[in-house]
Order: sequence, then structure tokens, then C-alpha cells
Amino acid sequence: MPRNRQQIPREERTGDLLAAATELFLAKGYDKTTMADISAAAGVARGNVYWYFDSKDDIFAAVMDRMLSREIRTLGAEQAGADPLSRLVRGLSDMRYSRPLHQAMHDRLPHSEAVRAAHNTFLGWIVGLVDEVMAEHGLDGDPDIDAALLRDTVVAVFEGANVPNDRNRPAHEMIRLLMESVLAGRSPIKRA
Repeated sequence: MPRNRQQIPREERTGDLLAAATELFLAKGYDKTTMADISAAAGVARGNVYWYFDSKDDIFAAVMDRMLSREIRTLGAEQAGADPLSRLVRGLSDMRYSRPLHQAMHDRLPHSEAVRAAHNTFLGWIVGLVDEVMAEHGLDGDPDIDAALLRDTVVAVFEGANVPNDRNRPAHEMIRLLMESVLAGRSPIKRA
């Protein structure tokens, strides 16, 4: 006998909503997905979605956080012995399927604290891996390397590469080139 909806634990129902929202956001995009679509796909009464998430931005931010958390776990399991640069490149490559959602995040940044927080978490992950690369190669304390400029450059390359245009190479390829250049000592990321 199926369980009564009231018997379904909150975490399970939240998971159902996030799974439905992820699928819809990836298939239809943020703008074309409604809370009614999400509730129908998850089998939750339309108004009850708001018991779990205050707004579409909140569920969108939770979807993005969940996707990043899964990627971090996957990288931890599959790339446990890999160097930080390989993990960074692999993670960015793996998440290319969510590029349209990253673009939607930029559209929502001025309107939602939840989306800003999710975006900052994602950028923090990238910066953390850049810091790991520098530490692994002894560059984190190198007085000739401007670590803040390197972090900002990697983030700018990532953010700029996610602007749609036909000329851009994928961000992970450009970031690998940038980081390998720094590691080889051929970098413009030197202190002035």
C-alpha cells in the first residue's frame, strides 16, 4: 500500500522536489520552468511546494548547490589521488552540461540572495582548488606570484567562458592552459 503523503519524511519530499526541479531546469531552462511544473513533476500539491522552498529562486539555488555537492563527492571518489589541477579541470568539464543554468544564475544574481549564495559557493570551490594547485607547487607563499590576481583571473576566465558565443573554448581548457603556464613560470601573474 502506498504511503500517505503526510508519512513521507520532509527530507525525502525535498529530495523529490529537487530532483524534479533539476530535470525541468535542465530540460526547459530556469525561465520556462514554473513552480507548478515542479510540483506536478514531484507529485506535490501546487501550494505545498512553498512549505519546502520560499520561491523559485530558492529551489534553483538548492538545485545548484546539490549539483555542486554531487560533483565534489564524485571528484573525491573518482579523483582521490589526482592533483588539484586535474580535479579542477575535470570538475569544470563534468559540469558543462549545467552551463545554461550557470547563465541563468547570472540573470538572477541581482534578484536573489539565495542564488548569490549558491553562485558564491561555486566560485569558492573553484578558488579553493586554485589555492590547492598553488600550495601543491609551493606558489602560495611565492612573493613573485600575485595569488589574488591568479584567483581572480581563473574566475574571470570561467565566468567569461560561460557567456554564449561560438568562439570560446570551454573554460576548463583555458583554465588548464593558464594554470600550467603559471606552474611553468611563463605567467603574467607576477607581482608588479
